[in-house]
Amino acid sequence: MRSATEISRPGRWPGVVPLVLAYAVLPLWSLAGRLGEAPEIPPDAVWTALAGAGLLLALRRPCPGAPARRGFAFSLLVVALLVGGLVRYLPDWRAALSPVLPYLGEGAPVVYLLFAALWASTCGLPDRADFQRFGALLGSLCVAELAVQTILFRAAPSVRLIGNADVLAGLLLVALCAGLRPGPNQGGPDEPDQGRPWWRALTMLGLIACLSRTGLFGAAWVVLCFGRGSMARRALFAALCLIVLAGTFFLPPTASDAVRYTDYWLWMEGVRLFTDNPSLLLTGFPVNQPLPLNFPMGMGAIWEAATGASAIFGAYVDQVPSFWLRLSLAWGAAVPAALLCLALALLLRRLTRLGAGLVTALFAQGMITPLLYDPATGVCVGLAMTLALARPPAAPANTRHAEPAPASAPDPATEWDLR
Repeated sequence: MRSATEISRPGRWPGVVPLVLAYAVLPLWSLAGRLGEAPEIPPDAVWTALAGAGLLLALRRPCPGAPARRGFAFSLLVVALLVGGLVRYLPDWRAALSPVLPYLGEGAPVVYLLFAALWASTCGLPDRADFQRFGALLGSLCVAELAVQTILFRAAPSVRLIGNADVLAGLLLVALCAGLRPGPNQGGPDEPDQGRPWWRALTMLGLIACLSRTGLFGAAWVVLCFGRGSMARRALFAALCLIVLAGTFFLPPTASDAVRYTDYWLWMEGVRLFTDNPSLLLTGFPVNQPLPLNFPMGMGAIWEAATGASAIFGAYVDQVPSFWLRLSLAWGAAVPAALLCLALALLLRRLTRLGAGLVTALFAQGMITPLLYDPATGVCVGLAMTLALARPPAAPANTRHAEPAPASAPDPATEWDLR
């Protein structure tokens, strides 16, 4: 009987479909939308459609390699009736659930992680080579976009056409962690050597091309501590990331600077709110009411440029881009602390460089980016963490193992000397 944490035969279709969406389809669709060649589609709608497809696959076959179930047509009819009723009475349900809808929205990270776990158990789990392959594809897109925009406009891009630079860097960090140094760990299992060197090189170049400060910091930290090659090569890449990070502060002001200034201001205001009201560290703030922030002179225009909303209506929790700050403001500081403790406990239970790199990247990226509140990043992080915690597939039964060499007869002279 297989263990609950063992995933059989990872890395096969349709297990890689979430990676296709996150690393290829959505960035290219964003590019087409920026160029006016494609309509804008909410990301949640794409992942909801994928969840529906996963439900149909689960009705047909509950897990990879299992026999197909009988009565698929009847199950499909029941699901169609449920979806029809949901669509028919959706306005009424939304009106009835309107008081709790903001709280349901703040539970999005749990939904995305649960989706990743269900997808892995139903459709299969991508392997490390899959993450690196699609990371190389996304890295190539980031490098190409930076080169084209720099050549055309003679400056660093003010708006990334294939998506948010920090979110793209988060996806590339997940792919980077999948290609970390293989082999045995101290107190942990052996990690396989999958992927190709040029895939990892394109992923690293893509991280540099994103010009994301948290992404560059996370990449330097991960490669220096857990990367391949000698310490000199790892230190050279880490130094390059830190040099590029420092160089971003000298770039001409762009529209994204308003977003970064808003991030810094929200962190300072968040610390002030918890300092003035320590009891809210346990409960958080009401998510359906504006936060008690003090907008200084001139901050209203910056806030409107960063969020697209007027400061007159105040700032709500769901407008906070930082994952850790948003989680603390919505649920209290105990929830992010418990999440970090849980991640560390799972990591220590099955110590791998993939898991350690992911925890490092999550901590760094969560300071600025939405992280698990973004569906693409949340699902990919969930799949990668499941891969880090899963046991490798069992070896085939017909695998021949080398027989141990027979023990040689003792040498009498040696025995005499030993005595």
